[in-house]
Amino acid sequence: MIIENHLLALTNAMFKEKENWKWVSDEQKSEFFFIINRILSKRFPDKAQLLNLKAIDKVSGLDLWYHFMKSKPYPSWIWSKSEKEKPLIPDNDYKLLLLRLKIKDIDLDYLIENHFDFVKEELNYYKKLEKQ
Repeated sequence: MIIENHLLALTNAMFKEKENWKWVSDEQKSEFFFIINRILSKRFPDKAQLLNLKAIDKVSGLDLWYHFMKSKPYPSWIWSKSEKEKPLIPDNDYKLLLLRLKIKDIDLDYLIENHFDFVKEELNYYKKLEKQ
């Protein structure tokens, strides 16, 4: 059996179809070590740091990851995209504040990040003015 030479096939052999790990070639392990070490560093930074050596034997490094992950379930988090952060203030309210406060967007971003209560009060005040 031959494992296809792409990241998904290799990670499937590593995490999902673990019995196929024996078919992963040393060349594939060497080629994909860096990216897999980087992916796993998100959840296991201390272990990834130990393997983050320029002169590491990449084949052994990936085998170490395989044996570490062997008893764990498939890590569904490795392919999940990070959720986009929802803005604290809707776009139209943001524009209203820029107009009313007569400040630059970078200054408003600073206020939102560091003085959100103030920004909320101002926004409520300006919305009440618009309703009148």
